[in-house]
Amino acid sequence: EAPDYGHETTSEAYSYWAWLETMYGFITEDWDLPFSHVRQHGGVHHSDEPGSAHHGERVYPNSPAQFAPEFDLPSQYPTPLNPSISVGQDPIGAELRATYGTPEIYGMHWLLDVDNWYGFG
Repeated sequence: EAPDYGHETTSEAYSYWAWLETMYGFITEDWDLPFSHVRQHGGVHHSDEPGSAHHGERVYPNSPAQFAPEFDLPSQYPTPLNPSISVGQDPIGAELRATYGTPEIYGMHWLLDVDNWYGFG
């Protein structure tokens, strides 16, 4: 669980940094710093998600994903997707869309590419 040579960090390390900045915000009443960093590094912007609804692809609540089996060896990846296996329904998709006004989900990743070294945005 170690980040590589400085371009990437884990969500655990990032959450500790966010906690420190939140304590700074609590003391100074300046909340811009912690939230701007979380938005900058933690969230994914729609321009970095080519499969998002902003790029024409739709996510349907009754079919939110495709099944991808797990394998034992790295050589067996990437995993082929199997759309014929049902993955169930998205139980909160409609509520999130109504609340935030977008079909995109603001989800933080476990690993953060903090300076876009890998080119994922």
